[in-house]
Amino acid sequence: MSFLRTMQALTALGLGAALQTPAAAQTPAEFYKGKTVEILAGFPTGGGYDAYARALATAIGKYIPGNPTVVVRNMTGAGSLRLAIYLQDAAPKDGLSFGIFDNGLLIAPLLKPDTVKLNASKLTWIGTASKDIQVCSVWYKSDIQTLNDLKTKSATFGVTGVEDIRYMNTALLKHVAGANIKIVSGYPGSTDIRLAMETGEVDGVCDSWQSLKATKSEWLADKKIRILVQMAPQAHKELTDVPLIGSFSDPATQGAALTVLLSPTEVGRSFAAPPGIPADRAEVLRRAFDMSMKDPAFLDLTSKSRLEVDPMRGEEVEGYLRRVYASTPADVAKARQLVE
Repeated sequence: MSFLRTMQALTALGLGAALQTPAAAQTPAEFYKGKTVEILAGFPTGGGYDAYARALATAIGKYIPGNPTVVVRNMTGAGSLRLAIYLQDAAPKDGLSFGIFDNGLLIAPLLKPDTVKLNASKLTWIGTASKDIQVCSVWYKSDIQTLNDLKTKSATFGVTGVEDIRYMNTALLKHVAGANIKIVSGYPGSTDIRLAMETGEVDGVCDSWQSLKATKSEWLADKKIRILVQMAPQAHKELTDVPLIGSFSDPATQGAALTVLLSPTEVGRSFAAPPGIPADRAEVLRRAFDMSMKDPAFLDLTSKSRLEVDPMRGEEVEGYLRRVYASTPADVAKARQLVE
């Protein structure tokens, strides 16, 4: 290379470095000022995931330095797997977007590694708004009165996709409790499955107790559904008369696998950003999330909307998921058998 071209190259490199320095030196307040932060929801409006996203959007902007505008966008598809993969592989790593998707996908890669190309433990976890206790229920017109009835009678349950939390818990119900259930997949979200129950297209669903209270309180008040079982390690304080799935299992052979399978209930309604966003922006989003969980207006809104708030910090979510992903191959293999 000639002297002139060498000097030109060095000058260009120096200019490039000079142009990059101000951006690299931006404080979070400088970066977020005038920007728009997107909270992405993996399901349509009307369900619990969307409700939590919209509640958070009303509060978090005031706690992010620079006070950016915050909007919610629904990115649906494949039981919210589309959103999870987008966050992992395609979303800009700039701290301007994060989202909430089906918590069954947190362990789906362990159960179906050949088809679910996701590693939830690598995402940047912002925080959890609430645990997510799943319950399996049937429509009140069904002749199924208890879970034991499903050993001698049959029912049809709806799910969104074969990797979602509804499918996992319905399959678990079949294998652990011996329930005679036909699974119908392809519904866009909870709203669609619930409509199918009302019209008699399906008999039941394994769904979020927190979401039911928030979006279908009239069902509970009018006794439109019959709750058969809780898919959780511990009983919810409002469901002490509903049996746990663990009471139908063999602790010696299924206990460790159930711990893996029920882990989504612990991290519940969690929000994740792409992996590799700048550390200072991850810290800002996490602390803004924590403050939002204590915000009086947010708590008033969630209370009126019947949305439970039982938060977990982003760092705790990451640590929890790392432990789940470190489960022994034997426990994961057994868990896989229970939801096939």
